[in-house]
Amino acid sequence: MSLKSWQQWGKRPEVELTLADRANESLPEMESTKQLVNLVSEVYKPGMRILDVGCNAGHYLRGLRRLDLSLDYTGVDAYEHYIKQARDIFSDDPHAEFQIRDILEPLSPDDPFDIVFCCNVIQHLPDFRVAVRNLLETTKRVCFVRTLLAENTTVVKVAITQEFTSDGEPLDFAYQNTWQSSYFVEFVRGLGWDVELIVDEFDATALETEYDTVKKELGTRVIDGKQVDGSILFNWVWAKMTPC
Repeated sequence: MSLKSWQQWGKRPEVELTLADRANESLPEMESTKQLVNLVSEVYKPGMRILDVGCNAGHYLRGLRRLDLSLDYTGVDAYEHYIKQARDIFSDDPHAEFQIRDILEPLSPDDPFDIVFCCNVIQHLPDFRVAVRNLLETTKRVCFVRTLLAENTTVVKVAITQEFTSDGEPLDFAYQNTWQSSYFVEFVRGLGWDVELIVDEFDATALETEYDTVKKELGTRVIDGKQVDGSILFNWVWAKMTPC
């Protein structure tokens, strides 16, 4: 797989060191896991198939198991090293499967899943449209996306090294993009889907404690009730998408 400048998770597996520890329960689950489980619980019925796109080490599966110990779960990620971690951690789970799949390629349009979710991935892509189309094409009933949405679209490149082209473009960077809410909603509706935007919920004290003790002052913290990474304000939103 030829990696592009923005694909930090492919080039640097250590970017998300804590996720494998969450998957194997060495660390507590993320705040977003708690809300995901609540959202899924409102639509899930035994026998439904669930697809986790951008699963990393499979950390969301721990929370979903509270709903159903035999829940039919498939996790996909573009990067082999994360899939290897997930397969090892969940080797004793007969109801979990992990595959290498890229969100920018068709996922499973010929064999769609009842519930599809994609958390904390879209903002790291150069554009959300291909990814969202692929997610919806593999969804039967409900698709949940957690990403950054606000009043305006802001394309942000976080430089990983201080090396730049003659035009000032970073040679190595990660996207942290926020998309205009109305533009996102219009795009989804144009594909024939309804969309409900849901406020992100989190325990600010838990995030601050983790920032100080686990991430060692790296990553997300809370300032004036908003999640912040460095100088970037994160306006997390859940999009719940259902066929019209």
